[in-house]
Amino acid sequence: MKISVITPTYNRGDLIDRCIRSVLNQNYDDFELIIVDDCSKDDTEDVVKRYLSDNRIKYFKLKENSGVNKARNHGIKQVSENSMLITFLDSDDEFLPNALADMISTANSYPEINCFRFRVIDSNGDEASNSIHSNKIVDFEYFIDNLFTIGEWVCTYRRKIIDNGFEYNENVKAFEVVSYLDLAKKEKQYFSDKIVRTYHIGHESISNEKMSKSKILNSIIGYELILNHFRGDIFSINKAVLARFEYILSYFYILNGETKKGLKYNWHAFTKSPLDLRFIRNLLKIIK
Repeated sequence: MKISVITPTYNRGDLIDRCIRSVLNQNYDDFELIIVDDCSKDDTEDVVKRYLSDNRIKYFKLKENSGVNKARNHGIKQVSENSMLITFLDSDDEFLPNALADMISTANSYPEINCFRFRVIDSNGDEASNSIHSNKIVDFEYFIDNLFTIGEWVCTYRRKIIDNGFEYNENVKAFEVVSYLDLAKKEKQYFSDKIVRTYHIGHESISNEKMSKSKILNSIIGYELILNHFRGDIFSINKAVLARFEYILSYFYILNGETKKGLKYNWHAFTKSPLDLRFIRNLLKIIK
């Protein structure tokens, strides 16, 4: 069974070599590595070109910097017709040597499942995933109930998922959860106990960026997308989870100087989860 690894990258000339080598060092060799360069300005292209003699590696460079989700979607469109599994690896991270073999064996063991999640450790060897969810087939209700406790996982999909139109939302940077929620409404997921990826932190990225103006605005867009698309679903399953989203959105509006909107969401959240201390935190943020 062939598996496609999609790697979006931007200005990772100092890190992408480690990522590529981790894929080439797999103990399963029926793969393709699709690297989508989001118009890097550094030497990322030069580093990748050293590996293009291996016909399993494909490289595409976008004409303009468009964000990681557009890069991922471009990679999805390049998946070979004979590839039956699709997974993702950020260019600053690396797969463990048995990652692809574990994905294949897990998919073969659960033929009724189309969406899989695999555990992640950080560079210190500490768990980045919440292993309490391991070895479980998860439906939409479970996913919502545990959304804030899941942690970091590697997503892997059968080809059926992308053939049915799965893609990442290009209206926001990162915020993969928007697409994951939509997919979770349609498909059950299997959370494996296999550890497949090392997650490196400390570099510049949208997820590691400090609370800059751009991150605040992007967070507002992301949380508004979640509430606009899934408010009713979340409300019917777990009001406390919906309240947490509203408290978080309130906080970002307050940080952005939009106090009126911040107070509105803070009140909406309070009516659902009045004992949540985020209500006080947000009010104190206004006073400060």
